[in-house]
Parts: sequence; structure tokens; C-alpha cells
Amino acid sequence: MDNKNKLKEMLKDIIPCIEGPYIIADGALLGIIREGDLLDFDEDVDIYFLPETKINYDKLPNKYKYYKDYMAYKIYNAEDKIPTENEWHRFISYKRCCYEYLGYNRSELTEAVSKDYRKQKIVRQYPSIWIDIFVLVYDDKHNLYRIPYHWQGTEFYFTPDESEGQHDNSLGFTINIPNKPKEVLTRIYGSNWMIEDRFHKY
Repeated sequence: MDNKNKLKEMLKDIIPCIEGPYIIADGALLGIIREGDLLDFDEDVDIYFLPETKINYDKLPNKYKYYKDYMAYKIYNAEDKIPTENEWHRFISYKRCCYEYLGYNRSELTEAVSKDYRKQKIVRQYPSIWIDIFVLVYDDKHNLYRIPYHWQGTEFYFTPDESEGQHDNSLGFTINIPNKPKEVLTRIYGSNWMIEDRFHKY
């Protein structure tokens, strides 16, 4: 089974374990809106939780494990190795923290750094696929944000009274997406998100 279908199977198993509002985000959202499916070359799916949303790990099938890294909870197949960063991912993480790239979205940053380096170093070398769970936070005006990458700034996704966003069943089961998914994707990836780029790390 390829990564896309494995990720869909994982999502179908994990979504019933989510207790509270959530949305599918980032590369998975891009695939759903642009192609009506997950991206063929993605290794993960990002899910955003409201601060009060929890996952019931007692309901999670035994075939999955999870751990907390510095930003997200990762759920992965128990038979796989724990996901680790590849060299390109470390390079991009470093560039995100450079002063000259503050305020760049992901596509702008990828375009700004060396294309030759990108083509040489971005290799599908993750040992497994996984689900990333990010818990959003409230600001002092009760708006919801993802804890920001320091180069990116805060990104607005939805308001508490619209926390479950729209529903989408293009994967064959119902998932929650943001209320304005195209605006969200433009904010994250820039205006060219409709153009496929297999070298981009979604």
C-alpha cells in the first residue's frame, strides 16, 4: 500500500478518537482542495486542535504509537521507526530562523534558498508516515492561532464560533477543514499553491 492510502487509513482510524473540534491543515488540506485527495508524495498529515480538544488514546488502535516532539504529537505505525528529520528539513528549519527570511511564507522561503541544494538534498528518506497534531492557542482577543514558526508569524485559521470549519468527504469519510481553505492555503504557501511542486516540503 502506498503512502497516500496508508495515511488515509490512519486518518480513518484516528478521527473517531478525536474528542472536540479539529481541522485538517497544511499539505493534506492542499491536496484535498487542489486534487480532491491527499498528495501522492506526502509523508504526513497535519491536524490542528482547539486548546480543549483531546485525543482518546485508549480508543486508538494498538497498531499505533505516539510521542511528543518539540512542536507536535506524532502518531505513527508501531512497526515503523520514529520519524526523524532529513537534511533538507534541518536546513529549512535553520533558514526559517534567519533574520532576512522573517515574514516569508513557506513557498517564498523555498524559492529564496538554493534550488540546486533543494534538488540534491530533498529525498524521501523518512522511515515512516505519521499524523502530526498541533494544539492551537488563544491570543488576548480570543482569536485562535497556531504557535508560530518565528519566521512565519501567527496564522489565523478559524474563530471559536466556527471552530469545526467545513466538512469534506472527498477521502471517502468525513473530515473537518477550515471555513476559508483557499485563503488559508494562500497565506501558507503563497498564490501559486495550485501549481504542483514535488520538491516542496508540505
